[in-house]
Amino acid sequence: MKFDVEQWEVDNFKQALYLDGEEEDQLIKDYLKNAKAYVQNAVNPTADLTQYEQYTFAVQMLAQFWYQNRGIDMSNTPYQVLSMIQQLRGLV
Repeated sequence: MKFDVEQWEVDNFKQALYLDGEEEDQLIKDYLKNAKAYVQNAVNPTADLTQYEQYTFAVQMLAQFWYQNRGIDMSNTPYQVLSMIQQLRGLV
C-alpha cells in the first residue's frame, strides 16, 4: 500500500484542530495546497523546502489560520508564519 502524503497532512490538520468526519476534507486539502504555494513563493519559488521542519510548520499553521478564520478579513498573516518564512529564507 502506497503512503498517501496528502491524506496524512489532512489527518494531522484535523487532529490539531480536533476535527472529525470527512465533510471538509476537500476544503482542508485546498487550504493546505494554497498554504504550500504561499510559503514557497514567499521564500523561494524554486527551492526544495520540504526538507525543513519550518516549512511544514508554516504550511500547517497558515492553513489552520485560514480554516479557523473563514469569512473574516485575513489580510494579516500570523506572526508565527512570517517568522518561519524568515527562518527558511536564511536556510535557503
